[in-house]
Amino acid sequence: MSTPAGRTTAMAATTGPTVHAPASDLDRPHRGIHHLLHPQVLGVIIGASGASAFVHVNRVLLPDPWPALAVAAWALALALCAWAVLLRRRRLRDLEPPGRFAGLVYTGSVLGMLAAFAVGRVALDAAGRPELMPGVVVLAVGLHFVPFASAFDAPVFGVLGWTLAGLGVLGLALGWVVGAEAVAAAAVLTGVAMLALMAVDALRPAPAPR
Repeated sequence: MSTPAGRTTAMAATTGPTVHAPASDLDRPHRGIHHLLHPQVLGVIIGASGASAFVHVNRVLLPDPWPALAVAAWALALALCAWAVLLRRRRLRDLEPPGRFAGLVYTGSVLGMLAAFAVGRVALDAAGRPELMPGVVVLAVGLHFVPFASAFDAPVFGVLGWTLAGLGVLGLALGWVVGAEAVAAAAVLTGVAMLALMAVDALRPAPAPR
């Protein structure tokens, strides 16, 4: 009579080598909605909230019919972002722990952004142009993203940061010449651009597992 151990050995010999599960479950494609706390998903949710605020806070400063068009553009960009990040199957990166200085970079960037808000407010009030504050906000938010690219090994932060900084400078320049509506339009465009850039980043092919 064969023993259980003997039957197991015979089965292994006839079926070939055992196939082991991948080292990380994230090596398989997943929907982001099932991994809401993964940095690539949670970061976009937070970013989408900020992008939506840019659109809805500033669209009311635009003349008709631009507020309605801003909502339509926002809804389209948000839908694309939600599909790319939450619903489309993709392989989420098995991220390495951030470097030992990442926390300091994050804290310094946030504090620098808040300081830029305060300095910008004082400067615009002194110049008699407080209505241009949305441009300062866009510029400061963009620049605070830039150091995250290297600190967290996430190049998308560099793309987001420099894009927002450019839109902030453009909004301030146009707003200074044209008026508050121009800087409000730049802020609305910033929100839509953020959603689009995050969607494009989620659609990029994931790097091969290490």
